[in-house]
Amino acid sequence: MIQDEIRQAEEQLLTPGIRGSAAVLDRMVSDQFVEFGSSGRTYAKSDVIEQMTTKPNVTGSLVDFRAIELSADVALATYRTERSLRSSIWRRENGHWRIVFHQGTPIVAG
Repeated sequence: MIQDEIRQAEEQLLTPGIRGSAAVLDRMVSDQFVEFGSSGRTYAKSDVIEQMTTKPNVTGSLVDFRAIELSADVALATYRTERSLRSSIWRRENGHWRIVFHQGTPIVAG
């Protein structure tokens, strides 16, 4: 089921063992990757891999996780973390799910 596949991929990106491996991240992150960070900055694949490998011990949980199939090989994931709302677009490339887009939006108290 697509929900389970995408959730597993998102959770892997929160695992220190995966975050610390540039080779694994290179396989999981599409070459066309773009992120709109909660800081308002835009990041490319190389930026994200550098950040993750520099700080691999970031952990978190996916709350209210949903994945919907946009087409046969594209899925949208949405969820919350402690401080932000998150969305990701995953695309199946050569039989493997790779993240193409990610956005974090800070949760405003109140």
